[in-house]
Amino acid sequence: PKPKHPLISLIDTSKIQITQNEVDLKVTYDFYMISQKDKSCGAGYGRNSFDFAEGVMVFSAPNQVYTPTMTIDKGDIKGWMLFFHPDLIRNTNLGNQIDDYTFFNYDVFEALHLSEDEEKTVNDCIIKIQDEYEQRIDNHSQRVIVSNLELLLNYSLRFYERQFNTRISQSKDTVSQFEKELKNYYASKQ
Repeated sequence: PKPKHPLISLIDTSKIQITQNEVDLKVTYDFYMISQKDKSCGAGYGRNSFDFAEGVMVFSAPNQVYTPTMTIDKGDIKGWMLFFHPDLIRNTNLGNQIDDYTFFNYDVFEALHLSEDEEKTVNDCIIKIQDEYEQRIDNHSQRVIVSNLELLLNYSLRFYERQFNTRISQSKDTVSQFEKELKNYYASKQ
């Protein structure tokens, strides 16, 4: 169905289908994506693949390359995908801090593995975001949505740090290093 809000949308992954014609097509989005799925959906991310298993979350920023690597029938995957446009967070605290959430960068291609309690916490945030954006838009809608989105990202940061404290992370690749250097270069020119 049509999105209920112009800057944010939530998609039920059980309704997604990827055909053989779509496998290996490189896709870029103009928005941020946060996804929680119950199993692998076969996804390439930049020059790597996400490390998928059950109860995982993945993140991507605008203009990053995503490549489906396998076919999916409707109902194969359970979970959600949250998409939000950068304009949603523009001129907000979250907009100013979004680069601090490094799991949106190519150098973090390890998916976030969630415990059952962590999954419940994340899904509670998603329910609040969905409830708000499905309401009639008013003067407070954006503030409430962005606040809940920031809460979701802060929990995700906590859970990632827990994960990296308990697992050995994979080494960074050349593209990740280049992206970091490019960001530092542009930041120094402002």
